[in-house]
Amino acid sequence: MSCLPGVMEMSDETIHVLMGTKGQFIKMAPILKELDKRGIDYNFIHSGQHTKITKKISELFELRKPDVVLDERNEDITKIGQAVYWNLKNMIKSVINRKDIFQNRRGICLVHGDAVSALQGLIMAKLAKIKVAHIEAGERTHSLYEPFPEELVRVLVDRYADYLFASSDISYENLINEKVRGQVFNVHLNTICDSIRIAIEKDIDIEIPSDDYVLATIHRFETIKSKERSRMVVRTLEDIALEIKVLFPIHRPTRIKFESYGLMERLEANKNIFISELYDYFSFLKLIKNSNYIVTDGGGPQEESFFLGVPCLLLRKTAERMSHPNVYLSEFKTEKIKYFIDNYFKFKIKSQLSNFSPSKQIVDIIEEIVEK
Repeated sequence: MSCLPGVMEMSDETIHVLMGTKGQFIKMAPILKELDKRGIDYNFIHSGQHTKITKKISELFELRKPDVVLDERNEDITKIGQAVYWNLKNMIKSVINRKDIFQNRRGICLVHGDAVSALQGLIMAKLAKIKVAHIEAGERTHSLYEPFPEELVRVLVDRYADYLFASSDISYENLINEKVRGQVFNVHLNTICDSIRIAIEKDIDIEIPSDDYVLATIHRFETIKSKERSRMVVRTLEDIALEIKVLFPIHRPTRIKFESYGLMERLEANKNIFISELYDYFSFLKLIKNSNYIVTDGGGPQEESFFLGVPCLLLRKTAERMSHPNVYLSEFKTEKIKYFIDNYFKFKIKSQLSNFSPSKQIVDIIEEIVEK
């Protein structure tokens, strides 16, 4: 493969970057931009899991097109059965074609987080005798079923990765205590802080409500697969809507499950709950920044609210990151949810954004590894 003009060749070794989900694109975008800025050659591999939404994210962050797309799709995968079938098919196909996917070049493969595509990248790379670097390593709830399969993916990728980049002291200690065989680095912050910094510097044209509002986002499998938890989510939004407007951009899988439980009618009938399609990432961050607080079950919004200083009600049983003072874990307990709603202002903090860039630190280390 020929390099882009001005891009540095790295002989028969290069950096491979494999990702495919919305979260991976958001958190890896600043790393790709840093590689581009330094003129470092890399092989950009898209697993194809979220092709539609990641295309928009790529446009926002001005990322170049992938060199390889493992599965060309017109629509994102949204159903659980569809995801299981896709993962199995894509895993087998990618393992068989791994030499072409990696361009017959050794080096190092960067995978991210806890999505199944991270495990896919690990298996492909190991079979191709390519070393693996895991970005956002060491995150743990210490329960294999909360969340599933994400916690299992984290443990497996961390166990077999050659280089592990922890985003906090807690994640770093998790890896040290587990005595992982790979080399562990603590970059202290999640790369999402770089993504947020890029986003807020942009002039985004979005109408922000003039009055107070709460922003809600629910999408995790362990939440929506449970009728009981889904009902609690809806009751929580209804309770909040008694006092303040609720903005609820809804994921398609969430809508599908809520409809099957008969919950969408309740939400749509509530005049103080405003359901919409998903916002683009930059607009979503602006809505977080200007909200009174957010309600979520996602790890991304949890991190984003921390760096923006916005209170966050986390609708989960357990969580990987509980060192953020703005985040309150509900454990799906009614009394804890009520406490946060009544006292959310106690969880407001100053913005945590700084000039420190974990993405630059990761690229510094990766560049040294590849050049050895």
